[in-house]
Amino acid sequence: MRISIIGKDSYIGHHIGARFLEASGNEVVEVDARNDLWRDFDFTGVDVVIQVAAIVHNKTINDWETYHQVNTVLPVEIARVAKAAGVKQFIFLSTMGVYGVEKKLVRNVLDAASVPNPTSLYGRSKYEAELALGELADESFTVTVVRPPNVYGKGCKGGYITGFTSIVRKLPVIPAAYNGVKQSVIYIDNLVELIYGLALAHKGGVFMPQDDKAVSAVELMSAIASGIGLSRGRSKLLGLGAYLFSWTSLARKAYGGIEYAAELSEIEGVNYRVVSFEEGIRRTVAK
Repeated sequence: MRISIIGKDSYIGHHIGARFLEASGNEVVEVDARNDLWRDFDFTGVDVVIQVAAIVHNKTINDWETYHQVNTVLPVEIARVAKAAGVKQFIFLSTMGVYGVEKKLVRNVLDAASVPNPTSLYGRSKYEAELALGELADESFTVTVVRPPNVYGKGCKGGYITGFTSIVRKLPVIPAAYNGVKQSVIYIDNLVELIYGLALAHKGGVFMPQDDKAVSAVELMSAIASGIGLSRGRSKLLGLGAYLFSWTSLARKAYGGIEYAAELSEIEGVNYRVVSFEEGIRRTVAK
């Protein structure tokens, strides 16, 4: 297959490209989406286009027009050009954020009945792209949408794992609270394997992947401790602080969760969970 990845030098794009190159017979080209440089690329002969370029939650960008242009207009325009050039499949990396659901300190499950209702600029721009891309799909052009939860892995930008790692290193025990509240996450290798499998099987539709299980903050911190070789017990007493400050955004950020229902993440014919959650964390935090 000839693969074009839109989003040159991106973390996820780099890993996707490496996975395709592991298999013989594949050709991968990373295309720079900045400053309309993608327009110089000829999509003729490309089998699959994978769109990873995007503006995510960015504190320095708070205007709708920028999110709309980069996350909605750009991928849809690229998809139209790709389709006209004979590309067979367009894979779009969207987000769990299209549901517009905030982290909660109670069980918070997205299932087959959950309907997208984005509230952030990021989520809204991604969902509008999903809708527009869906209109391009036909028998000759397959549109594949992936809505991953938090992505983690060694070198992955973002403070999700970093923040918890800092807590684990500083505290002698893990503050145990809200054990029943789970968060869906996905290790980079599992996300990449999913995208590889969807391209190989030429599957269209909307997919909600996650690791082999959703995890509580306590389970996450325990896995991090194990991964960096620290022995950490659990303290319900210390965990009382999380309950006492449950009204704060910090408590919700640390212990709150949003999870995909397990059956929502089962994808027929694509065995993408090649790394367990515990092993994924170990690979992420190990030196």
